Amino acid sequence: MRSLASGLLEYYPQLSFDDTHFHLIEAMGRIMPEVSLKTSEWVLKDLAKRGAYVHLDTQVTSAIDGNVELSTGETLPSDLIVWTAGVMANPVVVRGGDLPVEERGRIRTRADLRVGTPEEAVEGAWAAGDVAAVPDLSGGGVGGYCVPNAQHAVRQAKLMAKNIVAVLRGEVPKEYFHKNLGAVAGLGLYDGVFQSGNFALKGFVAWVAHRGYHGLAMPTWERKWRVLWGWWNNLWLGRDLVSLQALQTPRAGFEKFAARPRPPQPAEAAPAKDSAPKKDAAPKKDAAAKKASASA
Repeated sequence: MRSLASGLLEYYPQLSFDDTHFHLIEAMGRIMPEVSLKTSEWVLKDLAKRGAYVHLDTQVTSAIDGNVELSTGETLPSDLIVWTAGVMANPVVVRGGDLPVEERGRIRTRADLRVGTPEEAVEGAWAAGDVAAVPDLSGGGVGGYCVPNAQHAVRQAKLMAKNIVAVLRGEVPKEYFHKNLGAVAGLGLYDGVFQSGNFALKGFVAWVAHRGYHGLAMPTWERKWRVLWGWWNNLWLGRDLVSLQALQTPRAGFEKFAARPRPPQPAEAAPAKDSAPKKDAAPKKDAAAKKASASA
């Protein structure tokens, strides 16, 4: 959002960079726990350099009438408040049946993606992705389970399809195993961070890695080409900005201009009347009279 606002300033000459302020309120003592502490500290410095301020170990205590009150006693006036939270399982899916659920509200799943416990599986029930608590056999998961991200969800979906086919054929399903490849994140246009083990990339190179990874993760080559081609155009042509001001009332603009009355048109001059009787008027009358008498 900080990067987007900076890119919009050229379209609003009445505003300057100092007129826009962004604050990230974080209850934890650090941001981006997926990367190393050193990389996380670099992100904090990079955001501060670009005009986005991070408040660590801080909570929002109130947000009324455009005033955001923090647990530190500070008050920030704001016209825009965005609240974000972690990933959680859809409660409609989880509570819609009687499948076993773990303490975080996810469906309890075995390592082979069948619903149930290691001792007993629910017949014909499978789960994968964010809604499932799949044991992380690599030992790197939080609480012993796979974290809910795209790395696991995509691979679990493929394995679950193969395991269902295997069970139908009377074969033994395979257990899911995947070691985390690392974390990659975009920090705005042309900026990002990548972490894999002790290896880290920062800045533009990490942004390219971020776009490349997600571009390759797109299904079908047709979709990959469309997405990557759009990013390539934006790299040289800048952001493709679209106004969402009329999102809630899409017909307002149409009604404003389509219902506008037309300006009065100049009246056409009436043709001059000839006072002299037309030569063929009498013959037409005579012809009409003859026809009437003939009918009689």
